[in-house]
Amino acid sequence: MYKLVLNHYLEEKNLNKVHITPKILSEIDHIDCTSYLKMPMVKKSMTEVFWSNGFLEKMKLHHEHQLYITGIKSKVGLCIQMGHKAGFYFDLYKLAYLADQGLINQAIIILPSKNLEKFCNTSSIAAYELISKQMSLFKKINKTKIHLMCLDIKRRT
Repeated sequence: MYKLVLNHYLEEKNLNKVHITPKILSEIDHIDCTSYLKMPMVKKSMTEVFWSNGFLEKMKLHHEHQLYITGIKSKVGLCIQMGHKAGFYFDLYKLAYLADQGLINQAIIILPSKNLEKFCNTSSIAAYELISKQMSLFKKINKTKIHLMCLDIKRRT
């Protein structure tokens, strides 16, 4: 049996500022993972954790368009990106739009680790190890404070 682990660089007080509570971390830790796991299953489990902890579901960018981010809570945008690399860069634009509209002032983007990518037997996803290296290119373009977090998988002990 395996478990998901949300790795981050934030201190506890800063986790609270972006509404990542010990309860959320505990609920993620208690998501059971078998030897068969696909990225859509991971995303569904993760979104349920955040939605049940006060993040509004599927924040719509504009009433005339069917564009969404995973959620929002008190001006903190949430994107859980378990898909192709191109989807991550589109999420950056959606977050920038929401920031320009004054709807968010920072964001959390949760990305899978290379280890989780391998476990799910997939490829070409927006893996944390790749994206975190590339983010330095976009710091001057994107004015929104973005917190990248890595979703990993480990053997349950």
